[in-house]
Amino acid sequence: MSRSLACGLAAACLLGLGLRASFVVAPSGGASRTLGDARVALRAAPLHGSEPQEQAATSTWTSATRFLAGAALGAMLLVTAAGPVRADIDDVAIPVDDKGKTTNLTKEQLVRGKRLFLAACSTCHVGGGTRTNQNVALSLEELSGALPARNTVNGLVDYLNAPTSYDGLKDISEVHPSIK
Repeated sequence: MSRSLACGLAAACLLGLGLRASFVVAPSGGASRTLGDARVALRAAPLHGSEPQEQAATSTWTSATRFLAGAALGAMLLVTAAGPVRADIDDVAIPVDDKGKTTNLTKEQLVRGKRLFLAACSTCHVGGGTRTNQNVALSLEELSGALPARNTVNGLVDYLNAPTSYDGLKDISEVHPSIK
C-alpha cells in the first residue's frame, strides 16, 4: 500500500513539474523548439536590455525544475528500491516413507537443500521439469506415479543410489548423477 502510494506521489510530482521540460535543453540562440512539434518558432528581436534579465529568470526556473525532478526521481528510487525477499517459510511436512511418517525441515535445511539442488540438478531440471522427458515434472504427484515411487525421502534416496527411468525398466546411472 505505502509503496504504491509513494509511486503515485512521485509520478504526480514528476508530471506536475513537467518532466518533459526537465530533461530537454532549449536550444541556444534565437530559435526554440517545442517537444511534439516539428515546427521551429523564431523569436522576435527583443527590446534593448530585456534579454539578459529574461534569460536569467528562465535559467533559474529551468535549474530549479531540473533539481526538483531529480530529487523526485531519487525519492522514487529510494522508496521503490528492491529489497530482500521477506518470505516466511512455513513448516511443510515432508513424507519420509510410504507408511505415513513425515518430518519437518528447518529453514537452514531448506536453504541447504535448495543450494545443493541448484548446484547439482538444476542443469537438467529447470523450473521443476525434466529436460530428457518433458512429460515428467518434479512435483510430489508426478513422482508418486514413478515405479518405484519417488515422492518420499526414502524413495529419492533409493533413486539417487540406483537411478532408473520413470517406469523403472531401464538403469540410467550412466547419464544421471548417482552414487553408483
